[in-house]
Amino acid sequence: MDTPLVSVIVPVYNIEDYIGICIESIRRQTYQNLQIILVDDGSTDQSGVICDAHASKDDRIEVIHQKNGGLVKARKRGLTAAKGTYIGFVDGDDYIEPQMYAALVREIDSGGADFVHSGYWKGDCEKIVPPAGIVNVSTEKNKFFAEAVLGPEKQIRPSIWSKLFRASLIRKCYTQVPDSCCFGEDTLTLFLCVLESDRIALTDVTYYHYRIREGSLAHKNQIRDLENVFHLHENLCKVLRVYGLYETCAVMIDEFLWGNLLWYMSRVSRHPFQIAMCEFADADRLAGKKIVLYGAGVIGRDYYAQLSRYGDCEIVAWVDAHPQRYRYPHVTLYGPEILSEKTFDLLVIAVREEKLAEEIRSQLMQSGVEESKICWEKPKELMLAETED
Repeated sequence: MDTPLVSVIVPVYNIEDYIGICIESIRRQTYQNLQIILVDDGSTDQSGVICDAHASKDDRIEVIHQKNGGLVKARKRGLTAAKGTYIGFVDGDDYIEPQMYAALVREIDSGGADFVHSGYWKGDCEKIVPPAGIVNVSTEKNKFFAEAVLGPEKQIRPSIWSKLFRASLIRKCYTQVPDSCCFGEDTLTLFLCVLESDRIALTDVTYYHYRIREGSLAHKNQIRDLENVFHLHENLCKVLRVYGLYETCAVMIDEFLWGNLLWYMSRVSRHPFQIAMCEFADADRLAGKKIVLYGAGVIGRDYYAQLSRYGDCEIVAWVDAHPQRYRYPHVTLYGPEILSEKTFDLLVIAVREEKLAEEIRSQLMQSGVEESKICWEKPKELMLAETED
Protein backbone atom coordinates (compact mmCIF):
# COMPACT_ATOMS: atom_id res chain seq x y z
CA MET A 1 0.00 0.00 0.00
CA ASP A 2 1.37 3.41 -1.02
CA THR A 3 1.86 5.74 1.96
CA PRO A 4 2.90 9.18 0.70
CA LEU A 5 4.53 11.54 3.16
CA VAL A 6 2.13 13.90 4.95
CA SER A 7 3.59 17.10 6.38
CA VAL A 8 1.67 18.44 9.39
CA ILE A 9 2.36 22.09 10.25
CA VAL A 10 1.66 23.26 13.82
CA PRO A 11 2.02 26.97 14.65
CA VAL A 12 2.90 27.43 18.33
CA TYR A 13 2.68 30.57 20.45
CA ASN A 14 2.36 30.66 24.25
CA ILE A 15 0.19 27.56 24.61
CA GLU A 16 2.20 25.57 27.13
CA ASP A 17 -0.96 24.09 28.68
CA TYR A 18 -2.14 22.62 25.36
CA ILE A 19 0.76 21.97 23.00
CA GLY A 20 1.76 18.66 24.60
CA ILE A 21 -1.70 17.18 24.08
CA CYS A 22 -1.69 18.45 20.50
CA ILE A 23 1.69 16.93 19.65
CA GLU A 24 0.80 13.58 21.20
CA SER A 25 -2.43 13.39 19.20
CA ILE A 26 -0.37 13.78 16.00
CA ARG A 27 2.34 11.33 17.06
CA ARG A 28 -0.29 8.68 17.78
CA GLN A 29 -1.77 8.76 14.29
CA THR A 30 -2.40 5.36 12.76
CA TYR A 31 -0.86 6.87 9.62
CA GLN A 32 2.84 6.80 10.45
CA ASN A 33 4.54 8.43 7.46
CA LEU A 34 4.41 11.94 8.87
CA GLN A 35 6.66 14.97 8.97
CA ILE A 36 5.57 16.97 12.03
CA ILE A 37 6.70 20.60 11.79
CA LEU A 38 6.36 22.64 14.99
CA VAL A 39 6.86 26.36 14.37
CA ASP A 40 7.56 28.11 17.68
CA ASP A 41 6.60 31.69 16.82
CA GLY A 42 8.61 33.43 19.53
CA SER A 43 6.84 31.94 22.54
CA THR A 44 7.69 33.53 25.89
CA ASP A 45 6.40 30.64 27.99
CA GLN A 46 7.56 26.99 28.00
CA SER A 47 5.93 26.10 24.66
CA GLY A 48 9.24 26.01 22.76
CA VAL A 49 10.86 23.86 25.44
CA ILE A 50 7.97 21.40 25.29
CA CYS A 51 8.30 21.20 21.50
CA ASP A 52 12.02 20.41 21.79
CA ALA A 53 11.33 17.72 24.39
CA HIS A 54 8.89 15.95 22.08
CA ALA A 55 11.31 16.24 19.15
CA SER A 56 13.94 14.41 21.19
CA LYS A 57 11.55 11.44 21.43
CA ASP A 58 10.39 11.28 17.80
CA ASP A 59 12.62 11.83 14.77
CA ARG A 60 9.55 12.72 12.67
CA ILE A 61 9.30 16.02 14.58
CA GLU A 62 11.14 19.13 13.41
CA VAL A 63 11.08 22.28 15.56
CA ILE A 64 11.55 25.73 14.08
CA HIS A 65 12.15 28.61 16.51
CA GLN A 66 11.60 32.07 15.08
CA LYS A 67 10.92 35.64 16.12
CA ASN A 68 7.23 36.32 16.66
CA GLY A 69 5.61 37.21 13.36
CA GLY A 70 2.03 36.03 13.66
CA LEU A 71 0.04 33.00 12.53
CA VAL A 72 0.34 33.50 8.77
CA LYS A 73 4.12 33.89 8.87
CA ALA A 74 4.41 30.82 11.11
CA ARG A 75 2.41 28.68 8.70
CA LYS A 76 4.39 29.98 5.72
CA ARG A 77 7.62 29.10 7.52
CA GLY A 78 6.25 25.62 8.00
CA LEU A 79 5.41 25.39 4.31
CA THR A 80 9.04 26.13 3.39
CA ALA A 81 10.12 23.13 5.45
CA ALA A 82 7.35 20.78 4.31
CA LYS A 83 8.45 17.86 2.12
CA GLY A 84 5.19 15.92 1.96
CA THR A 85 3.02 15.04 -1.00
CA TYR A 86 0.15 16.25 1.15
CA ILE A 87 0.10 19.02 3.74
CA GLY A 88 -2.18 19.46 6.74
CA PHE A 89 -2.38 21.98 9.57
CA VAL A 90 -3.19 21.60 13.26
CA ASP A 91 -3.46 24.57 15.61
CA GLY A 92 -1.29 24.05 18.66
CA ASP A 93 -4.13 24.34 21.17
CA ASP A 94 -6.30 21.73 19.40
CA TYR A 95 -6.00 17.95 18.99
CA ILE A 96 -7.01 15.26 16.49
CA GLU A 97 -8.38 11.73 16.43
CA PRO A 98 -5.83 8.91 15.81
CA GLN A 99 -7.27 7.92 12.43
CA MET A 100 -7.53 11.42 10.97
CA TYR A 101 -4.69 11.41 8.46
CA ALA A 102 -5.15 7.79 7.42
CA ALA A 103 -8.75 8.63 6.54
CA LEU A 104 -7.96 11.92 4.80
CA VAL A 105 -5.20 10.39 2.67
CA ARG A 106 -7.61 7.64 1.65
CA GLU A 107 -10.28 10.20 0.75
CA ILE A 108 -8.01 12.48 -1.27
CA ASP A 109 -6.38 9.55 -3.10
CA SER A 110 -9.54 7.64 -3.94
CA GLY A 111 -11.36 10.73 -5.16
CA GLY A 112 -8.46 12.24 -7.08
CA ALA A 113 -9.18 15.45 -5.16
CA ASP A 114 -7.12 18.60 -4.79
CA PHE A 115 -8.06 18.78 -1.12
CA VAL A 116 -10.36 17.03 1.33
CA HIS A 117 -12.54 18.73 3.96
CA SER A 118 -13.71 16.80 7.03
CA GLY A 119 -16.01 17.35 9.96
CA TYR A 120 -14.87 18.61 13.34
CA TRP A 121 -15.93 19.19 16.91
CA LYS A 122 -16.35 22.82 17.94
CA GLY A 123 -15.81 22.90 21.67
CA ASP A 124 -16.96 19.85 23.58
CA CYS A 125 -20.39 19.27 22.13
CA GLU A 126 -21.05 20.95 18.76
CA LYS A 127 -20.33 18.77 15.74
CA ILE A 128 -19.83 20.47 12.35
CA VAL A 129 -20.08 18.11 9.37
CA PRO A 130 -20.20 18.66 5.61
CA PRO A 131 -22.22 16.47 3.23
CA ALA A 132 -20.07 13.53 2.09
CA GLY A 133 -19.02 13.12 -1.53
CA ILE A 134 -16.74 14.19 -4.36
CA VAL A 135 -17.50 17.56 -5.92
CA ASN A 136 -16.37 18.25 -9.48
CA VAL A 137 -16.08 22.02 -9.46
CA SER A 138 -14.27 22.42 -12.78
CA THR A 139 -17.49 22.65 -14.83
CA GLU A 140 -19.64 24.89 -12.62
CA LYS A 141 -17.10 26.65 -10.43
CA ASN A 142 -19.01 29.93 -10.27
CA LYS A 143 -22.22 28.27 -9.12
CA PHE A 144 -20.46 26.00 -6.63
CA PHE A 145 -18.45 28.86 -5.17
CA ALA A 146 -21.51 31.04 -4.67
CA GLU A 147 -23.57 28.26 -3.07
CA ALA A 148 -21.08 26.12 -1.14
CA VAL A 149 -18.61 28.76 0.04
CA LEU A 150 -20.61 31.99 0.34
CA GLY A 151 -24.16 30.62 0.59
CA PRO A 152 -26.08 30.09 3.84
CA GLU A 153 -25.58 26.29 3.86
CA LYS A 154 -21.74 26.55 3.72
CA GLN A 155 -20.94 23.01 2.62
CA ILE A 156 -17.24 23.84 3.07
CA ARG A 157 -16.16 25.67 6.20
CA PRO A 158 -13.04 27.85 6.00
CA SER A 159 -11.07 26.09 8.75
CA ILE A 160 -7.66 25.24 7.26
CA TRP A 161 -7.05 22.63 9.98
CA SER A 162 -9.99 20.39 9.03
CA LYS A 163 -8.48 19.74 5.61
CA LEU A 164 -5.68 17.92 3.83
CA PHE A 165 -4.20 19.58 0.73
CA ARG A 166 -2.05 18.57 -2.18
CA ALA A 167 1.22 20.36 -1.51
CA SER A 168 1.28 22.25 -4.81
CA LEU A 169 -2.22 23.65 -4.22
CA ILE A 170 -1.74 24.94 -0.68
CA ARG A 171 1.66 26.44 -1.50
CA LYS A 172 0.24 28.36 -4.45
CA CYS A 173 -2.74 29.60 -2.45
CA TYR A 174 -1.29 30.31 0.99
CA THR A 175 1.58 32.39 -0.38
CA GLN A 176 -1.09 34.83 -1.60
CA VAL A 177 -2.37 35.43 1.96
CA PRO A 178 -0.83 38.69 3.28
CA ASP A 179 1.51 38.22 6.25
CA SER A 180 -0.40 40.95 8.07
CA CYS A 181 -3.74 39.11 7.80
CA CYS A 182 -4.92 38.33 11.34
CA PHE A 183 -8.66 37.88 10.82
CA GLY A 184 -10.25 35.55 8.29
CA GLU A 185 -6.95 34.17 6.97
CA ASP A 186 -8.54 30.73 6.64
CA THR A 187 -11.50 32.20 4.75
CA LEU A 188 -9.16 33.85 2.27
CA THR A 189 -7.26 30.57 1.90
CA LEU A 190 -10.49 28.68 1.23
CA PHE A 191 -11.52 31.15 -1.47
CA LEU A 192 -8.21 30.64 -3.25
CA CYS A 193 -8.13 26.85 -2.86
CA VAL A 194 -11.66 26.36 -4.20
CA LEU A 195 -10.97 28.64 -7.16
CA GLU A 196 -7.76 26.73 -7.96
CA SER A 197 -9.30 23.24 -7.57
CA ASP A 198 -11.03 20.89 -9.96
CA ARG A 199 -12.16 18.19 -7.53
CA ILE A 200 -12.89 18.49 -3.80
CA ALA A 201 -13.59 15.61 -1.42
CA LEU A 202 -15.97 16.04 1.51
CA THR A 203 -16.28 13.58 4.37
CA ASP A 204 -18.91 13.76 7.11
CA VAL A 205 -16.75 12.05 9.75
CA THR A 206 -15.36 14.25 12.54
CA TYR A 207 -11.65 13.94 13.32
CA TYR A 208 -10.58 17.37 14.57
CA HIS A 209 -11.22 18.92 17.99
CA TYR A 210 -11.31 22.71 17.78
CA ARG A 211 -10.79 24.06 21.28
CA ILE A 212 -12.60 27.27 22.24
CA ARG A 213 -10.61 29.09 24.88
CA GLU A 214 -10.61 32.62 26.20
CA GLY A 215 -7.62 34.69 25.16
CA SER A 216 -6.89 32.80 21.95
CA LEU A 217 -6.15 34.74 18.79
CA ALA A 218 -9.58 34.05 17.29
CA HIS A 219 -11.41 35.22 20.42
CA LYS A 220 -9.79 38.52 21.39
CA ASN A 221 -13.01 40.53 21.04
CA GLN A 222 -11.31 43.92 20.80
CA ILE A 223 -13.39 46.65 19.20
CA ARG A 224 -10.39 48.06 17.29
CA ASP A 225 -10.08 44.76 15.46
CA LEU A 226 -13.14 45.70 13.40
CA GLU A 227 -10.60 47.21 11.01
CA ASN A 228 -9.46 43.67 10.26
CA VAL A 229 -12.98 42.76 9.10
CA PHE A 230 -12.75 45.45 6.42
CA HIS A 231 -9.27 44.31 5.40
CA LEU A 232 -10.62 40.78 4.95
CA HIS A 233 -13.47 42.10 2.79
CA GLU A 234 -10.98 44.02 0.62
CA ASN A 235 -8.78 40.95 0.17
CA LEU A 236 -11.72 38.71 -0.72
CA CYS A 237 -12.96 41.22 -3.29
CA LYS A 238 -9.49 41.35 -4.85
CA VAL A 239 -9.46 37.56 -5.22
CA LEU A 240 -12.93 37.52 -6.77
CA ARG A 241 -11.92 40.19 -9.28
CA VAL A 242 -8.77 38.28 -10.28
CA TYR A 243 -10.83 35.15 -10.96
CA GLY A 244 -13.64 37.05 -12.70
CA LEU A 245 -16.26 36.28 -10.04
CA TYR A 246 -16.81 39.65 -8.44
CA GLU A 247 -19.91 40.62 -10.43
CA THR A 248 -21.47 37.20 -9.81
CA CYS A 249 -20.81 37.29 -6.07
CA ALA A 250 -20.96 41.05 -5.32
CA VAL A 251 -24.22 40.93 -3.38
CA MET A 252 -23.20 37.84 -1.40
CA ILE A 253 -19.76 39.19 -0.53
CA ASP A 254 -21.34 42.40 0.77
CA GLU A 255 -23.74 40.31 2.87
CA PHE A 256 -20.72 38.39 4.10
CA LEU A 257 -19.12 41.67 5.22
CA TRP A 258 -22.31 42.78 6.96
CA GLY A 259 -22.61 39.42 8.67
CA ASN A 260 -19.04 39.60 9.96
CA LEU A 261 -19.61 43.11 11.27
CA LEU A 262 -22.73 42.09 13.15
CA TRP A 263 -21.09 38.93 14.43
CA TYR A 264 -18.10 40.86 15.73
CA MET A 265 -20.25 43.50 17.38
CA SER A 266 -22.28 40.79 19.06
CA ARG A 267 -19.07 39.36 20.55
CA VAL A 268 -17.81 42.65 21.97
CA SER A 269 -21.26 43.64 23.23
CA ARG A 270 -21.79 43.41 26.98
CA HIS A 271 -25.36 42.20 26.39
CA PRO A 272 -25.42 38.62 25.05
CA PHE A 273 -28.80 38.99 23.34
CA GLN A 274 -28.23 42.31 21.58
CA ILE A 275 -27.65 40.95 18.08
CA ALA A 276 -29.22 37.68 16.88
CA MET A 277 -27.44 35.57 14.28
CA CYS A 278 -30.25 33.10 13.52
CA GLU A 279 -33.86 32.37 14.39
CA PHE A 280 -36.42 29.56 14.63
CA ALA A 281 -38.08 29.91 11.22
CA ASP A 282 -41.47 28.31 11.89
CA ALA A 283 -42.31 30.32 15.00
CA ASP A 284 -46.04 30.26 14.23
CA ARG A 285 -46.23 26.57 15.15
CA LEU A 286 -45.25 27.54 18.72
CA ALA A 287 -48.27 29.80 19.26
CA GLY A 288 -50.16 28.96 22.43
CA LYS A 289 -47.56 26.39 23.49
CA LYS A 290 -45.50 25.91 26.63
CA ILE A 291 -41.93 25.53 25.38
CA VAL A 292 -38.77 23.91 26.71
CA LEU A 293 -35.69 25.20 24.90
CA TYR A 294 -32.88 22.63 24.77
CA GLY A 295 -29.38 23.94 23.97
CA ALA A 296 -27.66 27.05 25.32
CA GLY A 297 -25.03 27.71 22.64
CA VAL A 298 -25.26 30.34 19.93
CA ILE A 299 -28.42 28.86 18.43
CA GLY A 300 -30.11 28.49 21.82
CA ARG A 301 -29.15 32.01 22.82
CA ASP A 302 -30.72 33.47 19.69
CA TYR A 303 -33.84 31.29 19.96
CA TYR A 304 -34.28 32.44 23.55
CA ALA A 305 -34.01 36.09 22.51
CA GLN A 306 -36.50 35.53 19.69
CA LEU A 307 -39.09 33.47 21.56
CA SER A 308 -38.95 35.62 24.68
CA ARG A 309 -40.36 38.48 22.62
CA TYR A 310 -43.41 36.46 21.55
CA GLY A 311 -46.37 36.87 23.86
CA ASP A 312 -48.25 33.89 22.45
CA CYS A 313 -45.83 31.19 23.63
CA GLU A 314 -44.16 30.60 26.99
CA ILE A 315 -40.65 29.30 27.68
CA VAL A 316 -41.10 27.20 30.82
CA ALA A 317 -37.45 26.10 30.99
CA TRP A 318 -34.14 26.57 29.22
CA VAL A 319 -32.12 23.34 29.39
CA ASP A 320 -28.60 22.31 28.40
CA ALA A 321 -26.57 19.16 29.01
CA HIS A 322 -23.81 21.36 30.50
CA PRO A 323 -25.54 24.43 31.99
CA GLN A 324 -22.50 25.34 34.08
CA ARG A 325 -20.62 26.39 30.93
CA TYR A 326 -22.85 29.37 30.26
CA ARG A 327 -23.42 32.61 32.15
CA TYR A 328 -26.37 34.54 30.79
CA PRO A 329 -27.52 37.42 33.02
CA HIS A 330 -30.98 37.18 34.58
CA VAL A 331 -31.64 33.74 33.04
CA THR A 332 -31.65 30.37 34.83
CA LEU A 333 -30.26 27.41 32.90
CA TYR A 334 -31.22 23.89 33.97
CA GLY A 335 -29.80 20.43 33.38
CA PRO A 336 -31.94 17.77 31.61
CA GLU A 337 -33.05 16.34 34.97
CA ILE A 338 -35.48 19.26 35.34
CA LEU A 339 -37.63 17.93 32.49
CA SER A 340 -39.42 15.44 34.74
CA GLU A 341 -40.67 18.36 36.84
CA LYS A 342 -41.89 20.55 33.99
CA THR A 343 -45.15 20.53 32.06
CA PHE A 344 -44.63 21.46 28.43
CA ASP A 345 -46.15 21.04 24.97
CA LEU A 346 -43.00 21.15 22.86
CA LEU A 347 -39.28 20.77 23.41
CA VAL A 348 -37.31 22.76 20.82
CA ILE A 349 -33.79 21.48 20.16
CA ALA A 350 -31.59 24.52 19.50
CA VAL A 351 -28.59 23.25 17.54
CA ARG A 352 -27.46 23.84 13.97
CA GLU A 353 -26.67 20.32 12.74
CA GLU A 354 -29.30 17.64 12.16
CA LYS A 355 -27.03 14.77 13.23
CA LEU A 356 -26.45 16.33 16.63
CA ALA A 357 -30.18 17.06 16.95
CA GLU A 358 -30.95 13.40 16.28
CA GLU A 359 -28.47 12.32 18.95
CA ILE A 360 -30.14 14.66 21.44
CA ARG A 361 -33.60 13.43 20.39
CA SER A 362 -32.55 9.83 21.03
CA GLN A 363 -31.17 10.71 24.48
CA LEU A 364 -34.33 12.59 25.39
CA MET A 365 -36.57 9.71 24.34
CA GLN A 366 -34.47 7.29 26.40
CA SER A 367 -35.02 9.55 29.40
CA GLY A 368 -38.80 9.45 28.91
CA VAL A 369 -39.65 12.49 26.76
CA GLU A 370 -42.37 11.73 24.21
CA GLU A 371 -41.10 11.80 20.64
CA SER A 372 -44.14 13.80 19.50
CA LYS A 373 -43.10 16.63 21.81
CA ILE A 374 -39.55 16.94 20.44
CA CYS A 375 -39.01 19.50 17.69
CA TRP A 376 -35.98 20.44 15.59
CA GLU A 377 -35.61 22.36 12.36
CA LYS A 378 -32.67 23.87 10.55
CA PRO A 379 -32.06 27.35 12.03
CA LYS A 380 -32.68 30.27 9.70
CA GLU A 381 -29.41 32.12 9.26
CA LEU A 382 -29.79 35.91 9.55
CA MET A 383 -26.21 36.59 8.44
CA LEU A 384 -23.42 34.90 6.56
CA ALA A 385 -20.53 35.42 8.96
CA GLU A 386 -18.02 32.65 9.59
CA THR A 387 -16.23 32.43 12.92
CA GLU A 388 -13.95 29.41 13.06
CA ASP A 389 -10.74 30.97 11.81
